[in-house]
Amino acid sequence: MKLTKRLLAVTAAVTATVLGLAAAPASAATIETGHLDVLDVDYANGALTLDIRTNSPANDDLSPVGTTLRLPSSSAITVPSGSAWNCLGTAGSTVYVAPQAENTNLLWAGWNTEDVPADQGPIKMELVSVSSVPAGGRFTLYTTNAFGTPTYRLNSNTATGCPISTWPGGISAGTHAHGNWAFSALGTYTLTFKATTQSGSGVASPTVSYTIQVG
Repeated sequence: MKLTKRLLAVTAAVTATVLGLAAAPASAATIETGHLDVLDVDYANGALTLDIRTNSPANDDLSPVGTTLRLPSSSAITVPSGSAWNCLGTAGSTVYVAPQAENTNLLWAGWNTEDVPADQGPIKMELVSVSSVPAGGRFTLYTTNAFGTPTYRLNSNTATGCPISTWPGGISAGTHAHGNWAFSALGTYTLTFKATTQSGSGVASPTVSYTIQVG
């Protein structure tokens, strides 16, 4: 995983430990490759939090604040033909994807609810907002099965039948999975999410914004 400018975050974490304080997740300037769970949901002491979990080279919680996730222009794919793909984009158009299957040259991005007890799940995951510079960029999170058929989890595409602001059926507690994180154009995106337990305490996380640089 390529991480830059971590020194200040690590120093802060060490200082907090020495002082006996609870250290907040560190932040990294840019992450371009490697295994990470972008939507890492943790439940502890009656509170729900949402951050980023890295899995290589080591497990580490990262704050989305001050962290940029980057997809290079080489992540471009062509939208396939067929009605199943309509909500990803127009057939033949280009989208930029952090893929569901691991590619060591790109982010391998997933979600993780392994630290959510079963009696608090499933997790309601909301895509609160999407903005991009330049304006008009779309974000789609989808998975594909063994036959390559897409299932859309979250989607900012405003075309008829396409918008999905709440993850259908929620994310089961104890889940660790990966999907395709697609962006319709080059630019800088801000994705804002919120997680809520749907059983037990019914507690919600704060809204959390992530920065993704495409290109």
